[in-house]
Amino acid sequence: MIYVLIGEDASRMEYKLERIKKEENCDQIDRFNCAKDDPAEIQNELVTMNLFAQKPMVILTNATFLGAKNTTPFKPEEILTNIPEDKVVVMMAEIKKMDTRKKVIKNLQNTAKVLDCMPLDEKNQPGEIQQMIKERKLKMDRDAFDWFCANAGYSQPVLAGQLDKLALYSNHLTLADVKALTTVEPTHNVFKMTDALFRKDRIKLLELYRTFRGQNMEPQAILGLLAGQIRFVYQVRVLMDSGCKKEEMMDILKASSGRIWNTMKNANRFRADQLLDHLALLSNLDETIKSGRMDRDTAFENFILQIQDPSNR
Repeated sequence: MIYVLIGEDASRMEYKLERIKKEENCDQIDRFNCAKDDPAEIQNELVTMNLFAQKPMVILTNATFLGAKNTTPFKPEEILTNIPEDKVVVMMAEIKKMDTRKKVIKNLQNTAKVLDCMPLDEKNQPGEIQQMIKERKLKMDRDAFDWFCANAGYSQPVLAGQLDKLALYSNHLTLADVKALTTVEPTHNVFKMTDALFRKDRIKLLELYRTFRGQNMEPQAILGLLAGQIRFVYQVRVLMDSGCKKEEMMDILKASSGRIWNTMKNANRFRADQLLDHLALLSNLDETIKSGRMDRDTAFENFILQIQDPSNR
């Protein structure tokens, strides 16, 4: 059996790898980095018959020979034509897609189990959660499912932990169960709040602000989260303008692949100076709150209501 894990979310990739290990239940696992480990040792491991394990697994990370930009010493055919039938082989590559222009890779795509490991977003997150619920043999009412998707975040390991906790409580979950037991992911709602501010969507921004307040979060803490996220978008925009690649941004900003990937989508919509203007607005709001000239909630809600709706321009 051959598995191919393709995508730019390393944590999601590791999560899926753990699910494969559990499903295949191999009695020996060997892991190699195709960009760093001895090519001869990797080749030998693939072609040599195993005398001790009944069901061995070989994991090949950094398998970039599957994509257009190969950072390994291997040619695709050197690996893909030597995979034995008596081993489970898992190839992992943090790339957007396989280079199916090459015949040997196109054949692999048709014969292997290819799993998507791109960062979760609003489009693909519900389907992934549905699959995770199915794996745990859970039932979740529709309104509970919708609420969970809207509040639990985009990190697959975090989502898995939340669902494992819910599974301990019941195998049929209502909205009340999910609301009571799910830890709302603040970063998730900050992403939404930032996007609403960028779109000048006052109704959504006010709704998200009141959600945070309902969780007993102080206005200045909400302001700090919002400013921090916009500052991060600004940093990504500046790095994009300087020609940095995603991998370099991950190293400079000490951020995950998924966070950089999602932030780049927002950063693409603005110039750096526009993002600084947003930060200036939040700085003025912070000064208003700290000065005590106005009640904190009134100040924040007035700020939201004064945002100009682009449809009225």
